[in-house]
Amino acid sequence: MSGMEKRTEEKMKKYIEELKEYNKNKDGKGIVESLSPSNSTKLIEELQSVRHWTGRSLKEQWTIVIPNLTTKETAAHLRDYVFVSDVIKGSPGETVNIPYVKDFDFDEPTSVGSKIGTATGLIGVATTALKEAGQWGDIRYSDIEKINQNLLDELNRTFAHAAVRAEDKILINVLDAGTTKSYAAQIDRHTAANAFYAANIPRAIGKLLAAGKEIHPGDCVCYMTPTMYGAFLEEISGSAATAYGFARPDVIQKGVIEDWLGVRILVGGTVTDTAASTATGTVETAWVMRAKRCLALAPKRDILIETDRQIKERTLRIAGSHTFGAVLLDAKEAVRILTSTDT
Repeated sequence: MSGMEKRTEEKMKKYIEELKEYNKNKDGKGIVESLSPSNSTKLIEELQSVRHWTGRSLKEQWTIVIPNLTTKETAAHLRDYVFVSDVIKGSPGETVNIPYVKDFDFDEPTSVGSKIGTATGLIGVATTALKEAGQWGDIRYSDIEKINQNLLDELNRTFAHAAVRAEDKILINVLDAGTTKSYAAQIDRHTAANAFYAANIPRAIGKLLAAGKEIHPGDCVCYMTPTMYGAFLEEISGSAATAYGFARPDVIQKGVIEDWLGVRILVGGTVTDTAASTATGTVETAWVMRAKRCLALAPKRDILIETDRQIKERTLRIAGSHTFGAVLLDAKEAVRILTSTDT
């Protein structure tokens, strides 16, 4: 029971006792219905309803935590595969600073005791400003009356899913803002006949190894667009007589590719390479990267959902926002793959 409910119940009890005393003094008898928990709760709800509809209490807000939604949705849920820092959560400020230690190789002097080289930039700091994503909309009273009590749960789920997609988009945009030379490698297959080939993944693993990264099963994820995923599934399902179909019959049976060669498959929003698309048609970008090492996410807070009754318009205005920082820790942890969708 909230503080307001307790105070209301106490006042009502006091009022009833005074009314009892008044009736007894008046004619020696008086019957007043006792304030049972059910009656008091009902009364409080009615009072609250009157307050809302008279416009005296206009605003209310609540926060929800982003749920761990299934990875079978269009959203890639990159927050599960990037380094998440709580350094700025609940704290003042608009900038995220994440320190890291840079890797290096030992020098081999010409002889024992000779001068060795200097490791520069051992400690670095990845810095980024916070970003905000959000949306609002109006719901008519007449529509609310048609919806059952699950409305709040559905709104929370919808806003939470939108926040996940916003995280995915900004994280990939931060990664895509680098130059070709800044990545471990770039695999350009946009002139090929298919939108995505299974061979892209082992080739990307080789590029990461060549960049000095240790690769173990489960270390890497592959972010691809829905078009690429469909082409990937088409290639595998059309290879029943080959090693693909023999080794992974589950893909053909279920129609789902969750991983390939130990690399987790994530399907997210479309990322278009504008420069390459100008001359060759539509070119989309995929990424193979090591999880928890390439990108970092720093949430400022949980999703904030606010409502405001628009009395004159007879609508309920609801707005949701999400504030977080997206940081590129090491571009060498990623391989960019360009593919063509104009086939």
